[in-house]
Parts: sequence; structure tokens; C-alpha cells
Amino acid sequence: MLIVFGGIYGLLVLVGLPALIIAYLGLRTENADLRTRLEQLVKEVEILVREVAALRQDAPQQTPPEQTERSAALSPEPDPGPAPLTAPVARHDEQASPVSAPPQAAPPEPQGPTLADRLAGWLRENWTLALAALSLILGGLFMVQYGVEQGLLTPPLRVLGALVLGAALIAGGEAIRRRHGDTAAPNLRHLPSTFSGAGTVVLFIAILSAHALYGLIGSVPALAGMAVVSVVAMLLGWLYGPVLSAIGLLGATAAPFFVGGSSDKAVLLYPYFAMVGLAGLGIDTFRRWAWVSGLALALPAGALGLLWFHAPDARGLALAALALAAGAVLIPARSLRPGADGPTVTEGLGGARPAFPTWLGAAGLALASGAGLWLVLDALRPTEAAIGFALLLVLFAGAVLGLARAPAFEDLAILPGGAALLALGLHAAGDGPLYRAFRAGIDRMPESPAPTTVWWLAAGGAALSVIAFQRLRQAEPDGPNHRGFWALGAAVLLPATLLILEVFWAPAEVTGAYPWALAVMAGAALMVLLAERRSALGGEGRAFETGLFAASALILIGLALFLLLTKTALTLALSAMAVAAVAIDRRHPMRPLGWLAQLGAAVIGYRLVFDPGVDWAIDVAGPLDAALAHLGPLAAFAAMRVLARPDRGAVRALADSALVTTAAIAATVMLRRWAGPEGFETHWAMGLTATVWTLAVLAQIWRLPHDPGLLRPLRILFAALLSLSALTASILLLSDLAQLLDPGLASRRVAGPPVFDSLALALWPLALVLAAGARWLGEPGRPGARLLRPGLAGLSAGALGLWGWLEIRRLWRGPELSLPGPSDGELYSYTLALLLASGLGLVAAVLMRSHMLRRLAMAGVGLTVAKVFLIDMSGLSGLVRVASFVGLGLALAGLAWLDRAVSRIWEKG
Repeated sequence: MLIVFGGIYGLLVLVGLPALIIAYLGLRTENADLRTRLEQLVKEVEILVREVAALRQDAPQQTPPEQTERSAALSPEPDPGPAPLTAPVARHDEQASPVSAPPQAAPPEPQGPTLADRLAGWLRENWTLALAALSLILGGLFMVQYGVEQGLLTPPLRVLGALVLGAALIAGGEAIRRRHGDTAAPNLRHLPSTFSGAGTVVLFIAILSAHALYGLIGSVPALAGMAVVSVVAMLLGWLYGPVLSAIGLLGATAAPFFVGGSSDKAVLLYPYFAMVGLAGLGIDTFRRWAWVSGLALALPAGALGLLWFHAPDARGLALAALALAAGAVLIPARSLRPGADGPTVTEGLGGARPAFPTWLGAAGLALASGAGLWLVLDALRPTEAAIGFALLLVLFAGAVLGLARAPAFEDLAILPGGAALLALGLHAAGDGPLYRAFRAGIDRMPESPAPTTVWWLAAGGAALSVIAFQRLRQAEPDGPNHRGFWALGAAVLLPATLLILEVFWAPAEVTGAYPWALAVMAGAALMVLLAERRSALGGEGRAFETGLFAASALILIGLALFLLLTKTALTLALSAMAVAAVAIDRRHPMRPLGWLAQLGAAVIGYRLVFDPGVDWAIDVAGPLDAALAHLGPLAAFAAMRVLARPDRGAVRALADSALVTTAAIAATVMLRRWAGPEGFETHWAMGLTATVWTLAVLAQIWRLPHDPGLLRPLRILFAALLSLSALTASILLLSDLAQLLDPGLASRRVAGPPVFDSLALALWPLALVLAAGARWLGEPGRPGARLLRPGLAGLSAGALGLWGWLEIRRLWRGPELSLPGPSDGELYSYTLALLLASGLGLVAAVLMRSHMLRRLAMAGVGLTVAKVFLIDMSGLSGLVRVASFVGLGLALAGLAWLDRAVSRIWEKG
């Protein structure tokens, strides 16, 4: 024992005495500076007092002395006006009348120094104390180390010596504090905190050494001892300044990494670091230094992360993270049901100023949610991943139900809820152990049961929704709360869980499609029950929030049908669900059902185009399946358009667009099936396809003026997408027509009798649709009429002109248009055709009173003249050339007469 006390005494003399001397010299210099500044301030105050007294003597007496004395007696403090600031000026100019100073704008609120600035400033002034604390802590460590190296002390004596040293340091600090205080005496400022903080850390080291290094005590006594030391540290923190708290937190966090020990004993450090953090939070809950709470949360969290890489223990990390999160929320409020008010964290990100306890609670819950996510992603065994999921579920339940009276914590449930969904997907994407164990059930024996993993995960998703709904029930029906937020969470969490399981885990491959579909239907039944319960609660937002649950139920029903039905049956079922959503919304207005109907229309369109898509409808499906897969959605979209409420403009617009698009797809599929693979690649099939998609584009443009302003961009987007299909079909049409003229492709021929042949089938419908578009879409007052009318009319005339050219070529050369030519009769026919077209154009210009059409007709005449003189003069011979020029002259004369007659008619009005 003499050796022990001798070592302690030597340590105190060698380390503490120089520290005290250095601290004394520094504090003496600081005291002298403070004394000089204080004397200066006293002199300035005396001058100001004399000036104020002189100003009061010079001021006119406006009230009797008795009333002045009575007023002074009733006023405990004088009014701090601007007079003292302007008094010296008045004394220098006695002739000037006193003028009050003009009001000045309030100066901006000064910004205090940051936490880093304050810490740096404290270290500059008190670096000797920081070194003193470090020296005392290392002294305790080195004493234990020296005893081990020299073999002077047995393990129990080493631990006892460390305990005695820690207790002596605390006792010495407390003795100084009781006599001189912690900050009152300038010469001993923060010295008691230094000694007591170092003693607290030495006590932590002694208990850790007894358990992890020497194995003298078990886990339970070690935890009990550390709990006692944590309570002592918390009590000391309430009595001392923040220096003790900082020293205790830093030293207690770093101590285990210096002590060492075996990996199997390191598991105790998980609750140890949690106790350190809770002790720091307990200190700051009364002193309200704020930065101490941040330090109490950040240091143990970092230490837990380092400990996980050295000695991972899922249960230890989960419990420690849960304890820190609970402490960060509950300890600052000093209540098991905190009632924090003020802005939330999400509002703080938008510019509001949440209170510090709100940020602290959010940080604690974020750290715990991150720990749960990390446990799931870094798990080596299925049980570790399961512990991570359980931690996230407990955190969500605590944030939702335990913080119901704290509006400032309203949005913190997003952290564990979002982490749970993210972990569910990433664990499967990363081939985690729980996912591998579940997928191993594919190779199980026929008589063995399927793994129950997905059932537990689905039950967890159901628990998330039920917990959120319970919070919704606790909210007042008409109170200022976030009921819509909780309704959305309750309606989304379970469907999101089931959809993530379906996409990433593929449960049907392990459990079978039917059991998994039954589980999904059970989720739909739960959503129906929650919808009924929400409707019974009443209050503001009843229709909207009930619609959320109804929409979720319909989504899950659709998922169950997807698992069981064939491709055609699923398309029909989705169509029926979309109509049902619109019908329910019409009878019981619930806007989310309208959103669901729009989503259903988008899913049906995806199925018709991509999965199973057009290729399936053409090459795989039977005639009946192909017809039902397209006729069912057509009927559904027509019904949606009729049943949609008048104020559901988006639903009506989408139903219109989907109806036109589905009709175009159906026509293309039926044409392809009727023509066959080879027949579809002909010019007439491409012409009909281009006609169908052009009609779809024009239908979208026709509906554009009937849409509200916000829906017009959506309609324009649909028209643009359909235009791509029409443009593609038109390019393929031109390519097929060009192949008819290629001598190397003699097999490409025109089918059918002259005039009414495949050329007419390819170009007449397209020209007719374009002409109708020019007529109806070019009406005055419609959007884009000035561009659409001439543009569509020009395209229609171009299609007819192309047909006329190819048809004349076909009449003279036969079905094979690639034969050499042209003959004289073919050239003469082109001239007659141009003249006829120009004459018809003039007649149409008269009927429609169109100057543009008249100019185009005369341009056709000029083109005819150019053809005759440039081509016919050299290409024709004999009587044919004579007839050509005579006919041209007569025709030009007739057209000139007609043009002048038109001018006279228009001039007369």
C-alpha cells in the first residue's frame, strides 16, 4: 500500500505542482490586466456621473420637486434615453437650445461566435488546464502500466490504486470548489473542473481495466460500476462548469482505446459508450450549454462506429443506438412524453429556426436510424439483419407514438420509416444474408415448408401502417396538425413494403404465387379497414384521406391479380379497376382515386406497348386474346371519360388521350395480324399505319382548347409522342414507295386494279385525314390555326400529288413501276394532270375565297408551263408534241379567263 500511495503522491507532485505554478503565473498576468481595465472603467463612469448631474442642473424645471421625488421613488430605474450621449455637446454651446437626437434605426442583432471560435478561444486562454487534465489522465494509465511492467502490484491493487487516484482527484477538485468556486476566483478558474474531470475518467479506466484487462469482475458489476460513475459525473457536471463535462466526455470516450483488452470483453463497451453519452446529456439538461449535448452525442456515436469495426455486435450496437436516440429526445425535455413546440427540422431547412433540442433529437434519431440501416446492410448473419429491421421498427414506433405531444418532432418519423424501406430494397440488391437464406428455399424438399422471412417483413410493413394510423387517430379532427402527413404514411408504407418485396425479393418464386397473392390481398383488406375507420373519424380532409386508403387497397388488389392472372386477364382487370376508381370517386368524391385512375391508365398503356406489348399481341396471342386485350381498355377509357366528375379535368384529358392512343394501337395490331409479317412491310400497310397515328395526333390537337391551362402541356406531350410514331410510319411509307421505283427490286409491285389499287390504299386515307385536319383544326380562333391549316393542307396536297404521279406511271408502265420510261403518253398525261389540278385549285379558291389557294393554283400553272417547255419540247415528237402545245395554249387561255373572272367576282364583293 505504501508503494501505491507513494506512486500517487509522486504523480501529484510531478504533474500537479508544475501545472499549478504555470496556471498561477498565467492567471496572475490575466488578473493584472483585468485590474487595469477595471480602474479605467471606474474613471469613465465617474466622469459620466458628473456630466449627467451638471445636465440635470441646467435643464428647465417642468415639474414640482415633490412630484419629481414622488416619481423617482415610484420608478426603480431611470429611463435610459439618449440625453447622456448628447449632454457633452450641450455643455460646449450654452447658447444653443437643447435638441433631441433624431431616432436611429436599431442596429442589426450581433451574431455570436461559433462553437469552434469559442472552443479555440477557450483553449488559447486555458491550454495549461487542458494539458493538466491530460497529464492527470495519462498519469493514471501509466501508473497501471508501470505496475504491470515491474510486477510490483497485483491486478487488484492496480485497480484499487486507480480508483484511489480517481477519488482523490475528485475530492481535491471538490475541496477547491467549495472554498473558492469553479470560476469565481481568477487564480483558480476552472481548476476544480480539471481535477474532478480527470478523476472521473480515471474511475472509468479503473472499472474497464478490472473487467476487460484483468477479468476481476463480470459484466454486471462492471456495468453497475460504470453506471455509478456516470451518475457521479452527471452530479459533478451540475455543480461545475462546462470544462469538467468536456474533459469527462473526451477522456471517457478515449479511455477504452488506451486500456485495450480482448475482443470478447469489448462487447461491454457498447453499453459503456451509451452511458457516457447519457451522462453528458444529463449534465446539459440543467446547465443548457447546448454544445455539451452535441459533444455527448457525437463522441459516443463515433466511438461506437470504431468499435463496430473492431468487435461487431449487432445487439450491442442496436441497444446503444436506441439508448442514445431516446436520451437525445427525452433527457433535454426531462420528460418521458416531451411536448416540444416550434418549427420542425424540415421547416428549419426552409429558413425557420427550430430550437436546439429539436435539432438534437433529430440528430439522435438520424444516428440511430443510420445504425439500423448499417446493421441490415453490413450483416454477416440473418439474425444481425433481423436486429437491424427490428431497431428501425422500434424507432419508428417511438417517434410516432412517443412524440405525439411534440409538434416540433412531427417529421422525425421519416428517418426510421424511410431507412426501413431503403434497407429492405438494398439488402436484397446487395445479396444480404437474410435474402440468401430466403432464396435458398427454392431448392428445399417438396415436403418442407417455405421460409417465413417475407411474412415477417410484410407484417413489419403492416405494423408501420398501423402505427401511423394510430397517430392519425390521436390527432384532433379539426386541430392544427399534420393529419394528411400521417394518413399518407399509413396508406403508403404497407403497399411500398409489398411492392419492394415483389420487385427485389420475388417471393412467388419461393412461396408460390397463390400464397403470396393471398398475403397481398390481406394487405388490401387492411387498407379497406383503415379506409372505413378513417371515414368514421370524420373531420376536415376526410374524403381525401379516405381516398388515399382506398387507392392503396386498389393498388394491392391489382398486384394480387398480376400474380395470378394471364396477360389478357390482367389487362382487363386493371381496366375494370380504373373504371371502378372513377365510379367511386363520382359517388364519393375522393381525389386520390382520380390519381389512381390516371396511374391505371398509364400502366395499361405500358402493358399495351411494352409488356407484354405489341409484339405479343401480334405474334403470340390468339385472335380472341388480342381483341380483348385492346377492346377492354377502349371500353374502360370511354367509360372513364363519361363517369369522371366535371371537376376532374385531368382524368377526362387522360381518358381522351388514352382512348385515342389505344384505338391507334389496336388498329395497328389488327392490321398487322390481317396483313401478316410480309404484307405489313408493304407500302399500303405503312400508309394505313401512318394514317392511324396521324389521326391520333390530330385528335390530341383537337382536344387541346378544351383542357385547362395546367393540362395543356400534358396534352402537347402526348401529341408530340404520337407524332413520333406517325413520322416513323410516314418515313417507312416513303421508303417502301421508293423501293417500287428501284430496278433492283422487281418483286415490289403495285397490287389491285388501276386507280383503286394499293397506291390509293396507301395515300388516299392519309390525304383525306390531313385534309380533314386542315379543315377542322384550321378554323379561326383555334390555337395554331394559322400554321395548322396551310401546313396540313399542303401535306394533304402533297400526298395526293404523290399518288397522282405514281398512278399515272402505273397506268403507262403497269404494276412494275421500275420499268424504263417515260413514254410520250406518260409525259402528256403529267401535263394534263397538272392543268387539271390547277383548274380545280382555282375552283376551290373561288368557293372558299382563299387567296392562298388561288396563288397555289397559279403556281401549278407556272409549273405546268415550265414542264412543257423544258421537258415536253425535247421528249415529245410528232402530233403528240403538237397536241401538247395546242392543248397547253387553250388550257392557259381558259385558266387566264377563269382567274380574271375570279378577280372581278371578288372585287364586286
